[in-house]
Amino acid sequence: MKKNFFIPQIEEKEEKKETLEEEKKEKGFTSPAGTRQQNKIVYSSISYGNKGMQYESYRDKDKKTENTEEINRRFLETYGSQSNLIQSERKSQANAAKIPSYLQREDITPEDVKRKREYNLDLTQEGEVLKTIDRSELFKDEVKKEVEPKPDLRTIEREYFEELEPVTELSEEKRPRRSRSEPVIRKDDSDGQSIILEEEIRNQKVREFQTEFEEKTTTKRKHRRYRAPSLDLLAQGRGHLQIDKVASQKQIDTINQTLEEFGISGEVVNYVKGPAVTQFEISLGGGVKVERVQNISRNLQMNLECKSLRIEAPIPGKSTVGIEVPNPVQEIVYLGDMLRDKAFLNDGNPLNVALGIAIDGSPIHLNIKEMPHALIAGTPGSGKSVCLNSIIMSIIYKADPSEVKLILIDPKFIEFSNFEDIPHLATPIINESKIAQGSLRWAVDEMENRYLKFKSAKRKNIASYNEYMEETNGEKLPYFVIIIDELADLMAIAGNQVEEYIQRIAQKARAAGIHLIMATQRPSTDVIKGTVKANILTRIAFAVTSQVDSFTILDKSGAEELLGKGDMLYTDGVNEYRIQGAYVSEKEIIRITKFLNETYEPEYMFDQEDLREKIVQEHMADTDPRNDELFEPVARYVVEMQTGSISSIQSRFKVGFTRAQSLMHGLEMLEIVSENKGTTSRDVLVKTLEELEEKLNGDY
Repeated sequence: MKKNFFIPQIEEKEEKKETLEEEKKEKGFTSPAGTRQQNKIVYSSISYGNKGMQYESYRDKDKKTENTEEINRRFLETYGSQSNLIQSERKSQANAAKIPSYLQREDITPEDVKRKREYNLDLTQEGEVLKTIDRSELFKDEVKKEVEPKPDLRTIEREYFEELEPVTELSEEKRPRRSRSEPVIRKDDSDGQSIILEEEIRNQKVREFQTEFEEKTTTKRKHRRYRAPSLDLLAQGRGHLQIDKVASQKQIDTINQTLEEFGISGEVVNYVKGPAVTQFEISLGGGVKVERVQNISRNLQMNLECKSLRIEAPIPGKSTVGIEVPNPVQEIVYLGDMLRDKAFLNDGNPLNVALGIAIDGSPIHLNIKEMPHALIAGTPGSGKSVCLNSIIMSIIYKADPSEVKLILIDPKFIEFSNFEDIPHLATPIINESKIAQGSLRWAVDEMENRYLKFKSAKRKNIASYNEYMEETNGEKLPYFVIIIDELADLMAIAGNQVEEYIQRIAQKARAAGIHLIMATQRPSTDVIKGTVKANILTRIAFAVTSQVDSFTILDKSGAEELLGKGDMLYTDGVNEYRIQGAYVSEKEIIRITKFLNETYEPEYMFDQEDLREKIVQEHMADTDPRNDELFEPVARYVVEMQTGSISSIQSRFKVGFTRAQSLMHGLEMLEIVSENKGTTSRDVLVKTLEELEEKLNGDY
């Protein structure tokens, strides 16, 4: 049987050729939502917040149909459902309309980065999470185009927050960096349907870092501009005094009747009610001596049924005699009320402090610049410490720490403890008497150094010197206010040295901007000596126990009749006022100093170790002049220059007058210089350095 013979052929080349031809035709991805279809594969749309145009780079823009209704119709006829891509594009357009204008600018600032980060997180939280698609399946039939990455927001964020890196929770391997145009999707191993967006995790990390950063930077800022605490931290009073006209008229009748009983021609013509006392003004008849009214003071006190009575005969600047009678209720003058006076608070003088309210209701302020030093005395509970607190609080509210520095000396350990670490302190609060002595020595040296600066700048005082520094962009000098709570303790331990330093500061420190305020509860002559009083004209007396104490502080009587609780007599050397002192409570001080401690850090100019070294050097220099570390350099300088004066040592070695004087005294002991010649410089007795070495190495 004849069979047809044939050889089977394998058509490999033709199939391969057809496949290659199909691959050549497919040069790019064309959306199935367009007018023609090249791919039968349908992909779900994926939305990433406001990145709704992620497929725009793969779209054939020349043949794209802008009529969305036509696209939906053709897509529905072909696939039986509406196009998800069109819906995604509509959402993207709606999201794009919500993008703020600042996100569309090219000049992106850190503030823009912050606002855009918060905006993206809000969109991510509000958006709908779509079904996860593997990236390899999504682009397996596409030819990826190499697109050069553009500068994007992520790059700016990475530069601005250098410490922040994307959080990797599901894999410990380091992921490669992706460009901004690539969508990033991660699967959760525990649930294949849920995803964790890296963008959302990064945004959350940025927020956590920002919160931590703000907590660290808003607690204490050492060099930030000073802003005074809020006045709301201070208590307020009622703002006006209660006047009982019936009671006042009864007192007027009693005074007139008493004057008539003693045959004194006169009557009450006016009265003024103050916070603590009411002053009645008496007009006397012709030829009546004012002393006659003073002589019946006890009778007036008895008839008026008051605890104390003070007569001012006559009232300064008036032709009447004043009788001051305590009020039934002593009104409180709040410091907060006085500081709320805008004219006072903004007067431009950081050392004009609130003191209290006078009898006539006018506020009394204490200008420390003009004082320039003050002496305060009063028994415990009379209001002395509250007065010091009011002065410090006024400085806190009116002065920048760079303008005024405080040196607080508190031997009792408790009076100034609430002011620890406030930014106005020049040194930590001093409690030891020896350290206090060193601080006064430091103030004397600072005073002398400042006068040398004034001399070189040809200026007379700190005000003109600071103006000159401002004009020449130099460093201004701060004012110093030294406040001593209990002078008696210092005088008991180191009386001679303390008295010397206080006397020198009181005599010369005003022009240098160094002021001294001293308080004591024992105003005896062994504490407040005549040499100290002679240079301190401003005196404040609170209630004291005897007329002798009143004479010690005021050089006159009257303080023994005060009522206590802030009732004071204030004299500036010319005028005298009876004042109800401003009151600030301990709770108010704690609130304000807590705010200062949380907001600012102290900027000390020297610490207590420096003061201890100064005391040790002073003691050693007194016993042996060669123990001073500057003694030999000073001796060589004097011999080389052949001139011996304290001012030249101060200028060359930048030391204070006291130390320069001690060094000069040591040179005199070794016979390197002659004795003091008064106004002229000392003679230098040693002519060569070889002769000086013999003096320094020899016994004496």
